[in-house]
Amino acid sequence: MFFNIEKKFDLDINNLNSPIILIGWPGIALVGKLAISSIKDAINADLFLNIEFFDFPPKSTVEEGLLEIPTAKVYYKSRDIHDFFILTADFQPQSAEGVFEFTQKFCEVMNTLTGGKIEMYVSTGALVSDKISKQPKVHVCCTDKSIIESFLKLENTTIMEGGIIAGANGILPAWAGNKGFAPGVCLLAETIPLPMMSLDPRASKALVQLLKDYFSIDMTFEELDRKIEEMQNIFDSFKKQADYFMKGDQEESGPDSYFR
Repeated sequence: MFFNIEKKFDLDINNLNSPIILIGWPGIALVGKLAISSIKDAINADLFLNIEFFDFPPKSTVEEGLLEIPTAKVYYKSRDIHDFFILTADFQPQSAEGVFEFTQKFCEVMNTLTGGKIEMYVSTGALVSDKISKQPKVHVCCTDKSIIESFLKLENTTIMEGGIIAGANGILPAWAGNKGFAPGVCLLAETIPLPMMSLDPRASKALVQLLKDYFSIDMTFEELDRKIEEMQNIFDSFKKQADYFMKGDQEESGPDSYFR
């Protein structure tokens, strides 16, 4: 498939500092994408790569009247502890072949551009839970058991004992680790998808908190907290409406009322 990279600036490989790749594809409630985009914005990462790939869906995006073709974007930020490369996109590859081909080429390209210095691939996403908790847990899986243990030392984490991770969120870190590029980690925050909400910022914040602590990221949660408040307001409004229709307006119910 057509895979084209537009590089925005050159890197000095000798100056790279133990780089980590953070990955946030769109998925359930946009949990991973929102988490990684929040980190990208907070640290003011610079656009490094535009990636065109013909397995992205044939859908143009519009923002403030401007049309754009679907691309994946990689941002870069130099840091004292670990440099960050941040991969995100508006869409995931659509087919099984596309997911594997994008993954293979992306790992090869990043390996070449960094001189093989990538230390870890970390993807983020959501895990559907059957109950609401005050603080969503983050489920951890990895291609290296010692790295799993290092994440589990942090609060609000648990090992992912089993299951399947669909799409590029699961394949990219698994490929990177199993094909010898760098260990791959997948972090999944608990969520309960609700039809009235397209985002779950609570789950995204759980991921950001974990990554903030693990990689010593200097950032606040102001924007995520604002989105959490908006989500709570929407949820409360929906609940009030549901209660009204379930119980009826008892005070004004008359003989013509549908509510008895």
